[in-house]
Amino acid sequence: MSAADVLAVLNGAGSAEATAQVDTVEKATPYELLRVEASLWPQIRGLIEDNIGNAPRERQKAIGPSELGTDCLHCLAAKLAGWQRRRGVAWLPFIGTCVHEHFERMFDGLNPQGFDSDVKHRPYETEMRVTVGELHGLEGGYPVRGSIDLYDRRSASTVDWKIVGSTTLKDVKAHGPSQTYMVQASLYGIGLRNEGEQVERNCIFFLPRNGISLNDALPVELRFSDKPGLWALARAQMLITFMDLIERQEGVDVRDAWIHLLPVSSTHCFDCGSWPDDAANGIPELSAPPTPEVPERWRQLIPLLDPTMREVPDM
Repeated sequence: MSAADVLAVLNGAGSAEATAQVDTVEKATPYELLRVEASLWPQIRGLIEDNIGNAPRERQKAIGPSELGTDCLHCLAAKLAGWQRRRGVAWLPFIGTCVHEHFERMFDGLNPQGFDSDVKHRPYETEMRVTVGELHGLEGGYPVRGSIDLYDRRSASTVDWKIVGSTTLKDVKAHGPSQTYMVQASLYGIGLRNEGEQVERNCIFFLPRNGISLNDALPVELRFSDKPGLWALARAQMLITFMDLIERQEGVDVRDAWIHLLPVSSTHCFDCGSWPDDAANGIPELSAPPTPEVPERWRQLIPLLDPTMREVPDM
């Protein structure tokens, strides 16, 4: 709208069009007047997603302690078989990674200065690498390794930070930590024991991703037991053995078809829907290609695999 139009309106001689333009300007908010097309965001988003996708946690291919306890046999077998996942950039886990990195710097800074890192006198160890066990396949044995978020040497406790939403907090309050979390904690304890360290307690601290303070945090502390971890390692080894037998006698295609038959989680699994054999969001035209028939003798192996741990740790 020009200055002449404004003067015309003020003098009462403006057109109806000019009056309408003035009304539009008066009703517009500062945001509406200043907003332009978000042309920079695609470039910035690409840089962020590339950085997240190239992070060490995202590039990790070997299965770790955080995955062995799942109740989804299909996803566990797919990971052990080395299938490639189809998934976007994991934004929520990245938020957790940022919190982990801050806590790592914080607790490292709380250690007394002057201690040699090789001497076991530091009260806090962060991102402590441990070997929790070994699995054996067609190509030989390979270690299962993981990083403990925090080891409090004074109390002989492992600490695992879980940055979670309100739904997970409610579930943990109602039912306790999932089998996945309990197995992970147990495996960390086994890894510490393998390093000659003392371990008495496993702590899983659920921190609110959407809360405004730590009043909503849910701390869970467990007496260390190696049974959940040993069970998970044994189950993984059984899966590998079954898959190797099928691959040797029938080929990779039948092995993969057998994996497709394995049951998925009865609750929730973040990895379901990301594998080559998953239908693309239920759209028939995009479904996975047909798979070869799996002989009955291999199907009979499936009931031998337990989604959940039946044995209760000794009190």
